[in-house]
Amino acid sequence: MDRRTFNKLMTTGVAGLGAAPRSLGRVQQSTPAGGAEPPSQWPGQVYRRLLVDTHVPDWDPMLLSRFDPVDYVATIAGAGFQSLMQYAISCAGLCLWHTKIGTMHRGMRGRDYFGEVMDQCKRHGLYRVAYFHVVWDNHACETHPEWRFQPEEGEDGYLQGRYGYACPNTPYREYALSLARELVTNYDFEGIFNDMIIWPGVCYCPYCTIRFRKEHNAEPPRIVDWDDPTWRTFQAAREHWLFEFADEFTKAVKNIRPILVEHQFSTIFSDWRAGVPLTMGTETCDSMSGDFYGGPAQFSLGCKAFNSLNHVRPFEFMTSRTNNLEDFVTIKPIDEWRIESFVPVIHSASAFCIDAINPDGTLNHQVYKCLAKLNAERAPYEPFLGGSLLGDVAIYYDKESMYNPDEEGVRVDQLKAPGKAPHFEGVLGAARILREAHIPYGVVTNATLDQLKDYRAVVVPNVLEMTAEQAAVFRNFVERGGVMYASGPSSLDRFAGPRFLLEEVLGVRYKGKLGNRVTYLTAKDEGMKKVMWPQNEVIFPGWMVQVEALAGAEVLATVTLPYVDPESIHVIGSHFAQIISDPPAEEPGTDPGLVIHAYGRGKAIWAAAPIESAGNAVNARLLVWLLKRVLLGPYHFEVETHPAVEMTLFHQPEKGQLLAGLLNMPRDLPPVPVGAVVRVRIPEGRRVTGVVRVPDRKAMGFEKAGPYVQFRLEPFPVIAMALVGYR
Repeated sequence: MDRRTFNKLMTTGVAGLGAAPRSLGRVQQSTPAGGAEPPSQWPGQVYRRLLVDTHVPDWDPMLLSRFDPVDYVATIAGAGFQSLMQYAISCAGLCLWHTKIGTMHRGMRGRDYFGEVMDQCKRHGLYRVAYFHVVWDNHACETHPEWRFQPEEGEDGYLQGRYGYACPNTPYREYALSLARELVTNYDFEGIFNDMIIWPGVCYCPYCTIRFRKEHNAEPPRIVDWDDPTWRTFQAAREHWLFEFADEFTKAVKNIRPILVEHQFSTIFSDWRAGVPLTMGTETCDSMSGDFYGGPAQFSLGCKAFNSLNHVRPFEFMTSRTNNLEDFVTIKPIDEWRIESFVPVIHSASAFCIDAINPDGTLNHQVYKCLAKLNAERAPYEPFLGGSLLGDVAIYYDKESMYNPDEEGVRVDQLKAPGKAPHFEGVLGAARILREAHIPYGVVTNATLDQLKDYRAVVVPNVLEMTAEQAAVFRNFVERGGVMYASGPSSLDRFAGPRFLLEEVLGVRYKGKLGNRVTYLTAKDEGMKKVMWPQNEVIFPGWMVQVEALAGAEVLATVTLPYVDPESIHVIGSHFAQIISDPPAEEPGTDPGLVIHAYGRGKAIWAAAPIESAGNAVNARLLVWLLKRVLLGPYHFEVETHPAVEMTLFHQPEKGQLLAGLLNMPRDLPPVPVGAVVRVRIPEGRRVTGVVRVPDRKAMGFEKAGPYVQFRLEPFPVIAMALVGYR
C-alpha cells in the first residue's frame, strides 16, 4: 500500500502507556520577544496548528538549499498559528537534525534545520511538535535490503514506485527507536507526532515468518479466510506487533521527557491490511490526530470517533490546503477551505492545516495570507470551546469488522476489493443520515464500548465481528431501557451455530441468506408505507439475512426477491422482467425483513440488510422514522434548519452552560445563508439564565418550548454558535 493508496482510503473512508505518565501538565511558554501576544496554554488552548510537508530527498543540490528558518517561522507565526509541527525525518528517511545515528539531508550542508526552527519557534511563541516518520522509509529500504517489507507478490512492484517500506519486525525497529531517543534527548519541544505507523500490506519477510512460527507454531497463511482460525490468529498477531511498536515508541519518548505523544490515526477508518487496532489509539497515544479528505459526512464522523477515543483535549483534525496531498498546486476554494476549518470548531477540536514546502525549501507566502484570514475568523470562537459532546444516538464502529466478507478464500496477492468494508459503509451512511436529520449523535467503538451508557440509543450497522462480552454490553443496554438498531449479520456468531448472540434481544433467529445481487424490503406496516410513499419497496444491492421472527416480535416488512433471479439471466433464451433492471416479484415474500422487538425496558430494531448504507432519500427517511418510533423525546436538542447544517451541543457543567454550534456544509459553494430555530434541553432540575451569541456575547431572546429553551438564529453563511446558561 503506497502513500497514494493510503490517502485514497482516507478520502473514501476506507487507534498502554504502562508506567509511563499520561499527564502533560499545563505548559506555559515564556512571553516571546518583540511584544508578541503571550501564547495560550499547551495543549488545551492551542487550536491553530500547522504542518509543512517536507518529504524531500537530497539527490539534487537544489533540494531544500534555500531553506530560511527565520523567514519560515516568521511567516507561520505571522499567519496566526499557535503551534508548528516541524519535520525531523520524512518518508525519504533523511534526518533534518544533527544526528549521529541516521543520515543527514545533504541539502542542509551541515546546518541543523530542525534545531534552528525550534529556536525560532521559541522566539515567536509557537509551541513545537516534532514530526517523526516510521516504516515508510526510502533510505532504510535502500541501504538495508534485509529490513524491507516483503509482500506475497514480492518487493519488485513497490520498488518501482515512490515509497520504500521497512518491516517493524526487523532490526529497523530499534533503529527507528534510537533515532527517536536521540531527537527527544537533544532538543526541546512540547510533543511528537509519529506518522505512518501502519502496515503497507501483509508482510512475509523472514522476520515476520519466524516470529509467527515461534509465537503460534504455524506458517503465516497466504489465503484470506475469516473463518480460518490460523488466518484470524495471523491478523491478530499483525495488530499486536504494530501495537507493540507504537507502545515501545511512546515509552521510549516518555522515559526521556513526559511530552505529548501522538501516532498517525486517520488509520482509524483503514481496512484490515493496515493492521492498526483501536487500542493503539486508546493505550499508546495521548491525543488523537489524523488527516481526512472525504467531505462533510466523513469529517463529522471522524471528529466524533476521535472524541470517543481521545484522552488529552483538544484532538487534532487535519486536512490539507490543496485538494489532496498528491496535488501540490491546486488550492481549495476559499469557501471550501473555510467550511473545513470550522468542522473542528463545532467539535471543540484544533484545526490543523497541512501545507507543503517548495522543493527548494521556501514557502508560498501568498498561501499564508489566506491562512491568516481563516485563522483570524476562527480565533474569536476558541475561548468558548470545550466540554462534553452530548448525543442521544451512538453509532457503533467496530475496527475488527473492517474487511470484505465477499473475498473469502482468496490469496493475499489476488484480492480485487480489499478496501471495501460493508460495515464502514453502514457507519458512514448512518452518520450522514443522523447529521442531516439533526439527531444528536456520537460514536462508540469496540475499544470504548463503556461509553454506551452516555446514550439512549445505538446504531449497530452490519457488524461482522462481535464477542460474547460485547454482546453482553448491548444486551444489558437494551434491557435497561436503551434502543438498538442492528442491521444485517450484526452479532452473528459464525463459529457456534451460526446464531445471533443477541437473538433474544433482536427477536429473530438466524436461518441463512436470501437472494444475491438484488433484494427488496416490502412494507407491511401502514406507517412504513406512508414513509416510503409513493414507492412500494426499498431496494438493496445484495443479499439479505433470512430469519424467523420470535414470539412477540412485530414484523414491519418482509424480504421480497426479484421477479427473476439476476444470476439466471443470459442472452440466449433469456427470461427477465426488465432487461436493464430486476423488478421485485409480483407477490411479496414472507420472510421477516424489518422487525421491532421489546426486551426488558428497551426495544430493538432489526433490518435484514444495512439500509443505512445506501444514499437514497427513502432509506434515510426510513431509518429516521424507525428510530423516532421507538426513541421518544425529548432529545438533547432539536433544530429546524437546512439538512446541510450540522449542529453539535457541548456541555460545560463547571461553567453552568451549553455550547451550541451550527455549521453550514452545503455541497454547492458558495454557501447560501440559512437561519435556524434551535431548541436545547437544559439539565434536569435547572433553569435557563440566558442565551448569548458567540463570539460577541450579544444577548439573544429565548422562550420555553416544552422541555426545551428555544431561540432563533438569523441567517448565517457558515457558522453560528450560542451559549445557553443555566443554574
